[in-house]
Amino acid sequence: MGAKIKAHLWTLPRWFATPFFGVTLLIGAVLAGGTLDSNVWLAFLGCCLIMAGGHSFNTLLDTYWTKLDEGEEISSSKEYAAGVNVISSGVLTPREVLCNALLWYALALIPLTIVSITVSPIILAPAFAGMLVTFWYSKSKFTKWSHELALAAGPVLGALMGAMATGTGFYADALLVSIPIVMIFSYAGLALDEYPDAENNLAKGVQSLPYVVWLSGFCVSTYILIWMLLAYCLQVLYIAVGILEPLTALTFILVPPSIAISVHLKMAVTLNDMEMFKRPALLFVLVLILYPVLLLVGQMTG
Repeated sequence: MGAKIKAHLWTLPRWFATPFFGVTLLIGAVLAGGTLDSNVWLAFLGCCLIMAGGHSFNTLLDTYWTKLDEGEEISSSKEYAAGVNVISSGVLTPREVLCNALLWYALALIPLTIVSITVSPIILAPAFAGMLVTFWYSKSKFTKWSHELALAAGPVLGALMGAMATGTGFYADALLVSIPIVMIFSYAGLALDEYPDAENNLAKGVQSLPYVVWLSGFCVSTYILIWMLLAYCLQVLYIAVGILEPLTALTFILVPPSIAISVHLKMAVTLNDMEMFKRPALLFVLVLILYPVLLLVGQMTG
């Protein structure tokens, strides 16, 4: 019973990704010129619940739709994602996972309906789009170009929801600043997340860029650092033109640990030791999670 409760409340929702969805929503609200009032926090709650439902659906879809986690060859254990495929390991039945996903989506509609009444019903458009993204994401792994875009859509829609929750009508800056965030979350993060699963999943027909990184032998550490460099260059541009406050440069404190971790990641890859890979991968995830948090802190304190 304890394993089921943990799976329902922790493993399936994958709350570790909240900074990329919920915090990006808060950044969107701040950049739209609003305050973090009750409507924004209700939107934050709704966004996080949609994220939880999407992650839960992804577990179900990867098992019974794309077949990536069907049979013995399932996704490798990742500590930051709570480590197991709850269907293939027998912790939950497919029906239980489906009910879990639908419940998160239903709960998300409660705070978002309140915001739609008090501010504007238009906020429901990105909310419902966010619910549907998980189905695009599941199939996007079998395309050459849309895997990262599907994952990136979540934080982008979150930023838009945050801006909409303020009622100011200003959305452009929120959308622009979501771009460096998704460069780190989606483009850098996916290569890190999918690398241990690449060999098995390539045999099942995936062909998106994160898997090609493994197939081509391109250094995954270098790949991640390139995307981080591009994100920082864009952030500097936003500071220069006044979209972001100068203090958002707080995020640059993440550069030294990122370089250090990438060295250990490279060593694990060189030795082809996926057990050794797990620790620097976890540390890299923790560093990447801090990026939107520090961005928000810097923007609010200016």
